[in-house]
Amino acid sequence: MQIKTLEGTRLIETNNWIARIRPPEGQWNGRLVLLLHGWTGDENISWIFAHKVPRDCWVVSPRGLLKSPEGGYAWAIPTNGRRPDISPFLDKAARIVEQLPAWVPGFTLRNRLDVVGFSQGGAMTYAMCLVTNPTKAAPLAGYLPPRFVEHLSGKNFSDLQMFIAHNTDDEMVPIEESRRAARLFEEQGASVKFCESTGGHKLSSTCFNNLNAFLRD
Repeated sequence: MQIKTLEGTRLIETNNWIARIRPPEGQWNGRLVLLLHGWTGDENISWIFAHKVPRDCWVVSPRGLLKSPEGGYAWAIPTNGRRPDISPFLDKAARIVEQLPAWVPGFTLRNRLDVVGFSQGGAMTYAMCLVTNPTKAAPLAGYLPPRFVEHLSGKNFSDLQMFIAHNTDDEMVPIEESRRAARLFEEQGASVKFCESTGGHKLSSTCFNNLNAFLRD
């Protein structure tokens, strides 16, 4: 059901999910770019990362299924001040994969899937790499959920291109989280580009430009 149109996108609600989608202009090239918001975000906030995505792609930004106690939405809820482990992220990632054909008519797992996620959405991006096979993944200022490494056995990411960005002065999510992730994915065969800059818990202009180049094709 279409709810609202905004800047070439549509807000849709289906199967208890809310997502903002941008259909391709002209013939679809078979590529889907998935945008995953962070803690307290929603389906609108991640569109800044899609400005340079080619117009013949589908772009989908779903709303997290959980309400954050601080407002907005989330993919997993901390307890006692501690980050949730990988389990709720894997659950939501699997549910997103199941939902993709409802958002993108004709989509199958043979199509190309790219994933971009910021902060807790970065954690979701890492989880998506465990439940499906993205062509490109861009976790931005993200972190590996606890017990992530327990699910790496037998995984080979030799077909995965990854762009990781993080600021050295990020006080919310330390940059070592991304450095560790880069090492782990490289050990499993992924091709990893790493962008370090400054500017707190956000994407710097330098890394933004590098992300745009990464997503251009």
